[in-house]
Amino acid sequence: MADHKTLIKGGTVMTLDERDGAFGSTFTGDVLIENGRIALVAARINAPDAELVEASDCLVMPGLIDTHRHVWQTALRGVTHDETLKGYMREIRFLRARVYRPEDIRTGNYVGMLEAINAGITAVWDFSHCVNSPAHADAALDGLIDAGARAVFGYGFNEVPLDVPPFKRFEDRLADLQRVAATRFPVTGGLVTLGVATSDLPICGIERLAAEIRAARELGLPISVHSNTWEFPERDPEVALMDRHGLLGPDLLFVHSNLSSDEEIKRIADTGGWISSTPETEMQMSMGPSVIGRFSRLGGRPTFGCDIISNNSGDLLAQARLGLQTERMLECAQSLGRKHGHEDLTLRTADMLRAMTVNAAAALGLADRVGTLTKGKDADLILVRLDDINTMPLHDAGATLLLHAHPGNVDSVFVAGRCLKRHGRLVADMARARRLIMESHEHVNAAIARDRSTLPPGYKAA
Repeated sequence: MADHKTLIKGGTVMTLDERDGAFGSTFTGDVLIENGRIALVAARINAPDAELVEASDCLVMPGLIDTHRHVWQTALRGVTHDETLKGYMREIRFLRARVYRPEDIRTGNYVGMLEAINAGITAVWDFSHCVNSPAHADAALDGLIDAGARAVFGYGFNEVPLDVPPFKRFEDRLADLQRVAATRFPVTGGLVTLGVATSDLPICGIERLAAEIRAARELGLPISVHSNTWEFPERDPEVALMDRHGLLGPDLLFVHSNLSSDEEIKRIADTGGWISSTPETEMQMSMGPSVIGRFSRLGGRPTFGCDIISNNSGDLLAQARLGLQTERMLECAQSLGRKHGHEDLTLRTADMLRAMTVNAAAALGLADRVGTLTKGKDADLILVRLDDINTMPLHDAGATLLLHAHPGNVDSVFVAGRCLKRHGRLVADMARARRLIMESHEHVNAAIARDRSTLPPGYKAA
């Protein structure tokens, strides 16, 4: 790859770089990639020694960034299609997670990242809460690396209810996190970086959660935490409780937070924290309306995630579309019955584009590397067809992407200059991917069929 150049020619270029205006600039032009980085973005670039990628009739833009996905669950596609959060916990967290082998989590991460790439997603925060052993942690990393996209591997502290857990104490899991940091991430700057996915506060308690956050901060790692998804009237709200213990900060990516009060959401924004909204999951699993509107109004910068492929799609555009239109529905409902109806919409399509790119890059701690088409940044970018039946004619490129496009319109995907999808097809060995995912699927189904009595003591099914 030494001195390798790629010239993306004649596309509708959307930079999303704030230096080009509030939401960047959109123009017909070229992007030059050199040695994995963006060398130049301009109306016309002459680079006769570069590999040419013709981009006429394509939108050229930064890759999408998914800030919350349990990538290991790819082989469980559709298992919880009619479940609420309680059913999900039973079927996935307390049952199927118990029978996952290291090779299952590796396969789930590998094929799951291919699915993300196919949808134009170039980076994912992988909230990996099935780290049942050190071997599971290594396998999860191997799967992410093998796929070739960018990821934050969120080492999960969640305890899966195993009969003979390899991690006997919190200190054992902490020691393994330290092992992973020292042996798998001896240097920085790779496509896959390390983070911490915390335990769930209602299950682990505030002292344990505080210990996990302190451990992550001692290692300088970003942190993600599920928050305020269950109604516990007798308990303190989770974000408020964390705030009282001095745990909030800019390294925290909260997930969901639908039931958070305005005061809690403002505290997240004021302390520089982030929220990842996953509308498809939240709408089904009784979590309440998305917080993207409130978070935006209170000074935050929302992001989106696909969450659980065991339940819903891996299409980030669908999440942003649902989030936007649900927020608009709630806003417009306030004007029902008024003589003149609702006049203006607060959230704009451009806000959602930034949520999936600029905001998400910052939430992952990667704002200096990805999120915009800017000279010097890593070349994580996608080409989306603008001449397909559902994307033509072009009026507004951002609106076409957000409200009309789907993964099938993604023509090409580049991560650090490496092409992972071209002419609408993944570069990866799809026969291998199908074989691996079917083997994992069959193992998990057979294992739970042999014994569905693996629910933890005292847990009652919905």
